[in-house]
Amino acid sequence: MPKGVGAQSRLFRIAFLLIIGFLLAAAIYTSSLIAMRQDALHAVSRYNATWLLSQGGVELARLEAAVAAYAVPGSNVDRDEVQLWLDIVEGRLKLLSAGEAHDFIVSSPDITAVYDEFRASISTAQRLVDDIDQPGAVPRLLDLLMPLNPKFGRLASLAQAHTSEMLFADLTELTRLHWIFSGVLVSLIVCSLVLIALLTWHNRLLARAHSEVNELVTDLQRTGLELAEANRRAHQAMDEVQLQNQILQTRDNELHTQNARFDAALNNMSQALCMVDGNQRMIVCNVRFLELFGLSAGVAQPGTQVSDVYRAMGAIGRYPATLIEGIRAQQQNLVFAHTPGRFLQEVSDGPAVSVSHQPMLGGGWVATYEDVTERRHAEARIQFMAHHDALTSLPNRVLFNERMAAMLKDLRRPDERLAVLCIDLDYFKTVNDSLGHSVGDALLEAVAERLRACVRTGDVVARLGGDEFAVLQSAPDQPLQAELLSQRVVEALRQPYDLDGQRAIVSASIGIAITGERGASPDLLLRNADMALYRAKADGRGTYRFFAAEMDAQMQARRAMELDLREALTRDELEVHYQPIFGLEANRVHGFEALLRWHHQDMGMIPPNQFIPLAEELGLIVPIGEWVLRQACKDAVRWPDGVKVAVNLSPVQFRSERLLQVVEEALRDSGLPAERLELEITETALLQDNEAVLATLHRLRALGLRTALDDFGTGYSSLSYLRSFPFDKLKIDQSFVREMATRPDCLVIVNSVADLARQLGIVTTAEGVETAEQLAQIRAAGCAEAQGYYFDGPQPVDAIQRWFVQRPDAIFAA
Repeated sequence: MPKGVGAQSRLFRIAFLLIIGFLLAAAIYTSSLIAMRQDALHAVSRYNATWLLSQGGVELARLEAAVAAYAVPGSNVDRDEVQLWLDIVEGRLKLLSAGEAHDFIVSSPDITAVYDEFRASISTAQRLVDDIDQPGAVPRLLDLLMPLNPKFGRLASLAQAHTSEMLFADLTELTRLHWIFSGVLVSLIVCSLVLIALLTWHNRLLARAHSEVNELVTDLQRTGLELAEANRRAHQAMDEVQLQNQILQTRDNELHTQNARFDAALNNMSQALCMVDGNQRMIVCNVRFLELFGLSAGVAQPGTQVSDVYRAMGAIGRYPATLIEGIRAQQQNLVFAHTPGRFLQEVSDGPAVSVSHQPMLGGGWVATYEDVTERRHAEARIQFMAHHDALTSLPNRVLFNERMAAMLKDLRRPDERLAVLCIDLDYFKTVNDSLGHSVGDALLEAVAERLRACVRTGDVVARLGGDEFAVLQSAPDQPLQAELLSQRVVEALRQPYDLDGQRAIVSASIGIAITGERGASPDLLLRNADMALYRAKADGRGTYRFFAAEMDAQMQARRAMELDLREALTRDELEVHYQPIFGLEANRVHGFEALLRWHHQDMGMIPPNQFIPLAEELGLIVPIGEWVLRQACKDAVRWPDGVKVAVNLSPVQFRSERLLQVVEEALRDSGLPAERLELEITETALLQDNEAVLATLHRLRALGLRTALDDFGTGYSSLSYLRSFPFDKLKIDQSFVREMATRPDCLVIVNSVADLARQLGIVTTAEGVETAEQLAQIRAAGCAEAQGYYFDGPQPVDAIQRWFVQRPDAIFAA
């Protein structure tokens, strides 16, 4: 910008800032004038003392009139109206003591004295109004009020004069503010005009500066055109040089492009690649090809016969020679056919190579190679795992069904029949829970080995899940072969097992289904075998049964019983019956054993041997057992003092973490003394951690109750139990008692157990006494107690209550 223009611009900025400052100051001063004017107007509007005094005079007159009227008989003015006008006058005096009126009152001592006289008179008037009904009160009140009227008029006159003086002074101030405000506005208008003139002058300065800048731009454009022309000439010379370079570099670029394509194709492949021309000579191979077959770069150089490469691959031995020869032969066939192909070359239980062959124009070809050995092994492992049991390596249910479908389809002779055996281990859950899952797994593996030894070559043994196995047997002489196989399996599996230092005994129940129809369904065969298996379990376990048509209806009935048993507790269908336990020395009742009964709403009373095992299978035995314990304690607390109640604990219930809590709650809620409760535990419950069992028994005895070892002599009986565990009683199983008369060994066992218990200080109870002969034999053996149908059968609690009333002499607390 030229110097003259710059100086003028600075002068303009100074003048502009001065004017703006003046305008800002004027605006501020104007605002203060407006505020002052508003205050003056507000003062004028607040002069109301004259009105208050005038109204006070009127209200005083009305008070006097009301007092005078009150004194006239028959008027409508009562005391309340007089009091009302007095309150109004008093309120008016209070208004005079506040605000602008107060300023007037205190402006003169005379006015203040009159106001005080008014207040005193009003106070006196209030006392006279209170006693207005007294003689002479009205005249005195009128004499008091009458002199106040002229004084109120004088105060109003003074207030009027005072207000006029203040109004005159305020109007004079407003006039002065008006002229000042008008002067400020004129100044603002003049400053605005000056500002407009300055802006016009500034615009002219800007226009002159813009003209000078345009001239400079024109000069720069002319110089730029000259430079552009010089640059164009230089570029022409460079283009001529580049044209010559491009001609020279064309072939190099083509070679680089070709090499880059091959490098990208070869170096970014996970597969080995080999390219061969029409003369069967190597064109190129990648590094992965050399690494895959263990070749050196010199063996597979371009131009080498591919047959020599194959020989080198076989000689190095990275892969078997048979695999290399197989690849060569198949690729040779594809070369002769000039067709693409993909094939897998592998050696049994050895490496596998996947080959993809693609022919090229001129008789050449390109192929990729990939080692898929690990993939094939993984696929084989996955395939095996998908069709075999992980623990025993036996076929699983999926493969078993596939084999069954295939064998049904491939029955070779019309008389050939297929047998399906469903095998379930009896008491496996007890072994698994008591000895631990590791022993249970070892038992399943041992069972699998024994089953393999029982079947013929061609038969299929599978594990369907849990402790359930199955066998497929195809033979023309069925069902004979199936029965012989079942006998072998039952006999083999019932032999003792030595597992990790633990001895276990289980048996097997087998269900058999046989078909000769080619269109038979695998699902139907398994379903029939499963129903036969349930029949074998129901018939005492450790045996086998063939499927019969009536089993289907029985299975449906069993499933219906399962559903009903789940709701039996909520429908109050379960009952506790009690069988007396007699003391043989005094021939009196020592207590009662609580026995569970199910009174079905449709089928009536269901035997315990039908629903107790079912409850164990369904996992309902713990809640049912807890209910029996609580109910037995509630019933027993109503019996005569000292009569005990014995409650059976299932092995699962004994191992429950809630056992002690449930026992304590049953005793506490019922109020039954702990010494009157006896818990019967089977030997099966002891087949676990001895320390845990011992701790549980000691905690139960610490509560004050008694413990009994039930069904002694069956299952896993061991004399070490009597030494290790603190039992108060042994209950000899009824199977020994019932056969004492016919089997001398049973009598010897009963005598030995009773004698041993007596020497150990343990009470013995003989179960299942049904005849006088059995009673005499157990008495001679030295048993302390007995129970059975010879004395009485299980009875409902109501019958027991009547029994106490009818036979009080038979009760004796042990």
